[in-house]
Amino acid sequence: METLNNYRVLIDDFIERLYRKKRFPDIFNEALFYTPKSGGKRIRAMLAMLAGDMFLAKLESSVYIAAAIELIHAYSLIHDDLPAMDDDDFRRGKPSNHKVFGEAIAILAGDGLNTYAFNVISNAPLESDKKIKIMEILSSNAGVGGMVVGQAADILSSENKLKIKSEKQLVNFIHKHKTAKLIQASVVCGALCGNPDISELERIKKYGLYAGVAFQIIDDCLDIVGDEKKLGKKKVDAVNNTLTYPKVYGLDNSFKTANRLKTMAINEIKNLKNSEGLINIAKLIIERDR
Repeated sequence: METLNNYRVLIDDFIERLYRKKRFPDIFNEALFYTPKSGGKRIRAMLAMLAGDMFLAKLESSVYIAAAIELIHAYSLIHDDLPAMDDDDFRRGKPSNHKVFGEAIAILAGDGLNTYAFNVISNAPLESDKKIKIMEILSSNAGVGGMVVGQAADILSSENKLKIKSEKQLVNFIHKHKTAKLIQASVVCGALCGNPDISELERIKKYGLYAGVAFQIIDDCLDIVGDEKKLGKKKVDAVNNTLTYPKVYGLDNSFKTANRLKTMAINEIKNLKNSEGLINIAKLIIERDR
């Protein structure tokens, strides 16, 4: 846990330095960093740093990638909370970005974080070919190859606008793309800050996918059995008619599936050197209560 706390401090300090680069108008700078600076578990960012550690990356390099991923994650949260999406007034126990700054500025803050992330990566102290590969993976997994298309499918399914007969097929598509793809990108991009071989990178990729789907399944379960105070947001899945694992498979089966995916994730990397950190994160994903 000490290592994770140290990573969190490094990431928080890096984001604070980005925030201090004052921008006009001041209110926009505040909106831009309101969500990235509001705390959170930093799981995706720490996954990137732990994966970097596995393959002997320098902390001064991997922290750029971790912070960039955190900016993208923050942008997705800002947009998720908007009235046209999940319509959530709170995030991490605080008023959502749009409740503080208004919808228009919140949308622009999300847009700004999404693009700024790639500017951060471009300035990372890494070889150009590594930065290009990281940007390729992250832009795909966070965009139309991953998170964005998953969110689109999620919204369309909740509005009954998708003519897909199999709810199981659909919920697995949504979870893989909406959540798991960005988690997968976090570990792969972090690993690329070091020097993994092809087989190691493939194992890391599978780890990220399994752990990422498990993460979203647990989120689904917590929306039913979790404490709203600990969650820091409303339980909105039932209200929004969201297609979730418990809705399709039942609550008990969902917990069992998440645990099985955790084991699959751990099995992919347990024989790799310095994998203890990622193994512990996989366990944390399942055991968390918020």
